[in-house]
Amino acid sequence: MNTNLSRLNSCTWFSEQTKALASQLLFSLQIQQGVQLASLLGVDAILYNDEAIYVWVQRQLDDGLMIDDYTLSTLETAFIELVTAHTDQAA
Repeated sequence: MNTNLSRLNSCTWFSEQTKALASQLLFSLQIQQGVQLASLLGVDAILYNDEAIYVWVQRQLDDGLMIDDYTLSTLETAFIELVTAHTDQAA
């Protein structure tokens, strides 16, 4: 993971739920380092993939995503749908 992630994790802008969910999402989807996800997720293009996930998860929660037993699954599904839609457009 990017060394800047520790700076992002310590930022009070991210809720504790965001930190936990983003970490789980990075692990469960085995997201690799790089910069290609930022534009796909609609976040600042200067962010590395892991940073982009943190911002995206925080935005999902800010937009009203409910925290329950299915939140991680909901985020995984939304992420996969974004990637699939992007892949379909590129084909």
